Amino acid sequence: MRFLLDGKIERVDNCPPTMTVLEYLREVAHRTGTKEGCAEGDCGACTVVLGERAADGRSIDYRAVNSCIRFLPTIDGQELVTVESLAGPDGTPHPVQQAMLDQHGSQCGFCTPGFVMSLFALYLRNATPSRAAVIEALSGNLCRCTGYRPIIE
Repeated sequence: MRFLLDGKIERVDNCPPTMTVLEYLREVAHRTGTKEGCAEGDCGACTVVLGERAADGRSIDYRAVNSCIRFLPTIDGQELVTVESLAGPDGTPHPVQQAMLDQHGSQCGFCTPGFVMSLFALYLRNATPSRAAVIEALSGNLCRCTGYRPIIE
């Protein structure tokens, strides 16, 4: 199977059918920014963004997914974006990351990559979303420290 991982082609031979995207990221690709919280798809700590060809065949549809419950073989031919690839080549934070910094949207930081990726998926669809759209995009993410006001703002 093949897929794009943060812009580079990954080829995985003999992939176990039950290997999750999260397991692959952390144990094989050594991308540890994506966290395992609940391992059941409820907390959003493991959120990554998947891109696949849109129905029109000319564009890519991006969406946030829980990597802890998504099996790796199901992303064959798709694009996988992780939090490690969001900053610019010079280390400049992506606008979503910068907004989290500016609003003090992180305390312990464990859930932050998942929140950032959920917001990044929204940003790809709409760079200036409404408050309601932000709340909807974050409906699958949990935070025990911050409360949600600084993250939503």
